[in-house]
Amino acid sequence: MRSIKFSLSRKSTTGWDAAVHLTEAYLSGDRKADQLLDELPEEFIGDRRAACQSLFLGALRHGHRTRAALKQLLRKKAKSGVEAILLVSGYEILEADTERHPKIIHHAVERSKKLVNRFEQGFLNAVLRKLPSALAQIDATQSPADYFSHPHWLVAHWEKEYGNDYPQLLQWNQSIPTTYLKLYPSTTDHGAQSALPEGLEATEWPQFYRITPRVSWKDELLPLLNRGNAYIKDPSTRLAPELLAPQAGESILDLCAAPGGKAYDMAHAMNGQGQIVAVDLPGNRIARLEENLATLRTEALNCTIIESDVLTLSAADFEAQGLSTSYDAVMLDAPCSNTGVIQRRTDVKWRLRPKDIQQCAALQLQLLQASAGFVKTGGRIVYSTCSIETAENSKVIQGFLNSEIGQHFQLIDSAISLPWKTGHDGAGAFLLQHKGQ
Repeated sequence: MRSIKFSLSRKSTTGWDAAVHLTEAYLSGDRKADQLLDELPEEFIGDRRAACQSLFLGALRHGHRTRAALKQLLRKKAKSGVEAILLVSGYEILEADTERHPKIIHHAVERSKKLVNRFEQGFLNAVLRKLPSALAQIDATQSPADYFSHPHWLVAHWEKEYGNDYPQLLQWNQSIPTTYLKLYPSTTDHGAQSALPEGLEATEWPQFYRITPRVSWKDELLPLLNRGNAYIKDPSTRLAPELLAPQAGESILDLCAAPGGKAYDMAHAMNGQGQIVAVDLPGNRIARLEENLATLRTEALNCTIIESDVLTLSAADFEAQGLSTSYDAVMLDAPCSNTGVIQRRTDVKWRLRPKDIQQCAALQLQLLQASAGFVKTGGRIVYSTCSIETAENSKVIQGFLNSEIGQHFQLIDSAISLPWKTGHDGAGAFLLQHKGQ
């Protein structure tokens, strides 16, 4: 397949065309949705980029429902290029009033002339004309997995996990996520907060604001972000740092730290005084981590990066940079199934497999056990995920407390966000303290 940038380099390429290209690339490759969006050409801006992103993510958000409808219409699985057109069109049909359906179908058939061969054009024309009726026949009560566009195995799992609440989770995941900005008190520019853009709406969570279309990213938000006075993040991200409660002058070890969002919270909680050592795997994310830490560093706050796997992290890695091997507090933001953020990362439900949750839990327990070795006597550690799975949250904690190293710790507090109840992303966070014995 041609690269995304090459395929979309022509000026005649529309946002719709681009969405089909990205959807085809997603169906036939192994890249995540955000990685594909990052591959859009730099000149692909404005309304074209906005339309592409909306259509591409919409095709994935409603793709399982469209596929369920297509099962009634197709004898065999369509090629990825043809299916991409059907998924994008299916999303448009679901979002539009009935009277607009013929225009959507006509547009898809016409644009497809540049994307598929003549035989496939005729095939698309026939299938698209039947698609609105097939989509309308899918009922939320009879087939909630298809209607809310989720894998059947995942819906069955959540029905056991959450009982009658599971339809609320499905509905939450299908809604469009809100983009939030967290504002931080400035130590150098006391006027930053007073110049709050009018298009930011206050929320029930202190320092978090909803970003509305009235805000200018270029003129109002980017200056705040570039100064380090703000960060784009969901309110769920406050849970783990608030449990850890870093204090001025403490030494903090931030594990699985990239891109650095929790370091922002911790640095401000420390009043810019102390030490943060951030650890993450070598790779592209390190550059973003360094960029974020650069806005936090001062003479009073030392921020250092170690490129390493947490499972192989050793005293030698710290000693090589003249750092301590034990810390007042440790933050472990563990890799997880991401089931708490499907609304925001809609392709998670395409990538997730039944075995993944247990595999994540096994890795998370190993990471927690390895991380605990860097906690000072009497110190504390917070384990956090963006998962809503019991297997990845409370069961990991229980497994840790029953382990050899875990017997030296006690569970002090915890916070769980179930998104349909909290109104923001799902997450789990647990505060453990070394018993000091």
